[in-house]
Amino acid sequence: MKTAKKISLFLSLTLILLYAGNIYCKATRQVYFNNKNGQMKIALTFDDGPHPRYTPQILDILDKYGIKATFFVIGQNAKEYPSALIETEKRGHEIANHTYSHITLSNSNLYRLEGEIERCEAEIFNVTEYRTKLFRPPEGMICSEMTSITDDMDYTVILWSLDTRDWAHTPPDKIAQNVISNIKAGDVILMHDFIGRNSPTPKALELFIPVLLEKGYNFVTVSELIGTT
Repeated sequence: MKTAKKISLFLSLTLILLYAGNIYCKATRQVYFNNKNGQMKIALTFDDGPHPRYTPQILDILDKYGIKATFFVIGQNAKEYPSALIETEKRGHEIANHTYSHITLSNSNLYRLEGEIERCEAEIFNVTEYRTKLFRPPEGMICSEMTSITDDMDYTVILWSLDTRDWAHTPPDKIAQNVISNIKAGDVILMHDFIGRNSPTPKALELFIPVLLEKGYNFVTVSELIGTT
């Protein structure tokens, strides 16, 4: 009888701990893929920069159409090409954290991830005095343990709802067709301002931005889209 009571007590305590653990996980900040709205707001995002050639080209195109975007920056590239990052911030775009070296999270521990986020944040601040508050994990990989770290670091995790596949060097016309055909209010569009070889991104932007503007879409930063500004 005593043994049965001990087992019962042990199981009860275990359930309490598991329940408490679930509550903790549910308390983590929301991970955003999009944010549906009735104002035709969409967010254009660029990963992996800055790049000495493509970032300035993209900035000029965004200026041409009077729109703002969010740039998820790699710390190493910020250190290597600070002038491109300074220009991005100067022109009023949002800057966000994409780790220091674009680590593969499936092969990394959480301590390294925390260090990567901190190093990227420090490098961006060193160049621009801009305090990042949004984080996008490389390759969009995410788990509850990761979000507990980003919560503690006061970051909101941002993924995407429309992948242009510019990273795969998809032809610009196919990128534009994909975006125009599939865009919905609230979408977060994934693009890249740092791509090896010839990037299709600038030309694709010139193809789909005017079409979406004509359709009434309103390009905003991610923070504006999710309502944190």
